[in-house]
Amino acid sequence: MSADINDKKKFKEKLKDTYRILVIDVEDLKEVGSYQLSMAQIYTYILSGLLLFSVLLVSLLAFTPLKRLMPGYGDIEENTKFVELRKKITNLEEELETQIIYTQGLQNMLSGNGDVSISMSQSTIVPSTSGVISDADLKESKITRSLDNQYFVPPVLGVISAAYDRANNHLGTDIIAPKDTPIKAISAGVVIGSDFTLDTGNTISVQHHNNVISIYKHNSALLKKSGDKVSAGEAIAIIGNTGELTDGPHLHFELWYDGNPVNPENFINFK
Repeated sequence: MSADINDKKKFKEKLKDTYRILVIDVEDLKEVGSYQLSMAQIYTYILSGLLLFSVLLVSLLAFTPLKRLMPGYGDIEENTKFVELRKKITNLEEELETQIIYTQGLQNMLSGNGDVSISMSQSTIVPSTSGVISDADLKESKITRSLDNQYFVPPVLGVISAAYDRANNHLGTDIIAPKDTPIKAISAGVVIGSDFTLDTGNTISVQHHNNVISIYKHNSALLKKSGDKVSAGEAIAIIGNTGELTDGPHLHFELWYDGNPVNPENFINFK
């Protein structure tokens, strides 16, 4: 115990020891300068130098491009391979989502729950004329509440020549617009039908999210094909007068939700 105390005293005394540092010219051995320092001062200068060097090194690595030279320390976000892989993953996710929507639309058409060309256009849901609310009225009310929270881009602006009329099996809205007016997709989605039929002419159908389908008939030209992904407001066709069930250039637009036709004017302003 006493030996440890003596060692501590000796160390403290050594810190107080003063040393003289001489700077001598080697050619003529003349004294150029001299410095008198204690051991405590020498330790202080050495530790300060090491601390300053550490701060400078960390700053260089953290705030300059030098950090990229250190394995495992570079920013992975700026790595070329990482960026390429992230782009590929994003593209694959978009393609998968597109394929899911496209498959859903085809399943609806094949099962009859969303047949956008024949069976659904020929069906008629007649509202109740009595004082009792029918199942059809309840279903329409539910559909209205579901679609009220969605925003749809008008496919075209113009004059409505024929309104939606379920009782007379007119399951869409006819809009007259100038020649060569582009028809726009009402929302993002995937084209599930793009073809010519004898009755409706050049017709294109788009499957949207939330089981919404939009149909555009009598176009003079179709700008998209089946499987194409479209954005809201993107041109997908040109207004026209094709097909037998038409008597002038116009767009016959239909809106379907969950396998049921709805009145487009309840959700879209065509004027």
